[in-house]
Amino acid sequence: MSAAPQVMALSSLPPWVRGELCRELACRLRRAGRRLGIADASLASAAIHIVDDPTIARLNREHMGKRGPTDVLSFPSAAPGFIADFGVDADAEDAEDEGEGAAPPAPALGDVVIAWPAIVRQAAGFDAQALVAEATVLAIHGLAHLLGHDHAERSEGRAMHRVELRALAAAGVADIPRPYGLRPSGAR
Repeated sequence: MSAAPQVMALSSLPPWVRGELCRELACRLRRAGRRLGIADASLASAAIHIVDDPTIARLNREHMGKRGPTDVLSFPSAAPGFIADFGVDADAEDAEDEGEGAAPPAPALGDVVIAWPAIVRQAAGFDAQALVAEATVLAIHGLAHLLGHDHAERSEGRAMHRVELRALAAAGVADIPRPYGLRPSGAR
């Protein structure tokens, strides 16, 4: 079986979020990762954190210089000091022996932080499937950022959206209704 990222939620969030939603999101991200050609070890190196608005607002201020909560933030494995914010000892990772014939280790992806209140606000409904679908959209958006995609420029946004659409199709989620300012074709 393919690897999946670790998906975890704050203990203050509802039990359903910490249990069923996290498990379902991990399964969907496993399928999306395979579609995007992400090596199992790289995908397993990613962590998805579901947090509350105060936590994501703090991270948004500290790392992005912006006030208030957002829906999703991505932190590549090279982002300094972020892993320590979640109590993981970044120095505990031992370097693997790279003797002759040893394959180089797969690159670590990093962390994606998603705000639970944003999932609830942006979901197409309040049922479990709508909430899991929205969590999947946000997690895949964050994963696309970890893979090096961006949407600062229109051409970058279109390329990122294509990656997200492939991943969402594999995860069984419909098209993104709000692809960060991209207008539908033909719109002015």
